[in-house]
Amino acid sequence: MRPGVTQEQQKATDFFNRYNSEQNKASKTREDFIDRSNKYFTEDFKGFDFKLGDKKVKYQISNPNETAKDQNDIANFLKKFLNEDGAITDLSNYHKSLFAAQNIDTIANHFYEQGKADAVKTEYAKSKNISNEPRVSPSSDAVYLNGLKIKAVSGANSAKLKIRKK
Repeated sequence: MRPGVTQEQQKATDFFNRYNSEQNKASKTREDFIDRSNKYFTEDFKGFDFKLGDKKVKYQISNPNETAKDQNDIANFLKKFLNEDGAITDLSNYHKSLFAAQNIDTIANHFYEQGKADAVKTEYAKSKNISNEPRVSPSSDAVYLNGLKIKAVSGANSAKLKIRKK
């Protein structure tokens, strides 16, 4: 300890020096992160790769520079779910977003496999000539009622109602 300096003053000075050192280190780390992120998004960035089944697919983004700027601060992500007091207002989407961020390849693969399954189901139905559409009568003015086919024969005038039996 230096002469004429109390122990409390020395502790305060040590704390202040440690705090400044940590702040400088954090600032350099943040600047390094921003620099590396900007380079990542500008130098040969083609998009994000996703594993879908046994193949890899690239998802291109329209504005890599804007994405880099937005992702340089995690607060930009978090503020989508917070109110002005810092409390989470959209808990469901907050947790869904975090889950998606941590499991993006699994989620992408799920929807890829679901799409393949739907395509197979559609093609199978087409190949079997299966249709879920209701059948349309060749005559558009015919109506079926309790198994009977009712059809206007000579126009819509009910005064000339005729019943034909085959």
